[in-house]
Amino acid sequence: MILIGIDTGVKTGFAHSIDGVLQEVSTQSILSAQDKVYKTFEEAQASDIKFVVCIEDVRKRKWVDPRIGKERMKGVGSVIRDCSIWQEFCERYDIPHLLVAPASIDTKRSAKDFKMITGWHGRTSEHGRDAGMMIYKYHRLINKGVVDVPAPPKPKRNSKI
Repeated sequence: MILIGIDTGVKTGFAHSIDGVLQEVSTQSILSAQDKVYKTFEEAQASDIKFVVCIEDVRKRKWVDPRIGKERMKGVGSVIRDCSIWQEFCERYDIPHLLVAPASIDTKRSAKDFKMITGWHGRTSEHGRDAGMMIYKYHRLINKGVVDVPAPPKPKRNSKI
């Protein structure tokens, strides 16, 4: 199974695992991350491998500290917009995806903790680690049957226009 984790935002956290083993943990632009997701999805489909994108969905956040300030709230607004963009991207290309509430993710880990927990030895950023922690957790939840894998896309029929 291939899992891709997306920590939404201007600096998109990206993590990719195969059967629970991290292959990449990075930070990139939203378009670069979408290119990687689409390419990996096509490769998984060609090989008949289960594939899921886990997207941190801040729209599911239950509260925001009222002391956060106007400027930070603008940033929160752009991350909310990015969640919508990722959802639309996955729906447009029939990519199986899960929208994950921030409260369900063990984030803000130090590089040292991340390495100890996941076994990843490469360099990381906070955003990449957040994406990596998400798929590390969701791989285990999917394997235990606690979380259902979204259904793969239906084969497209050739339709005459």
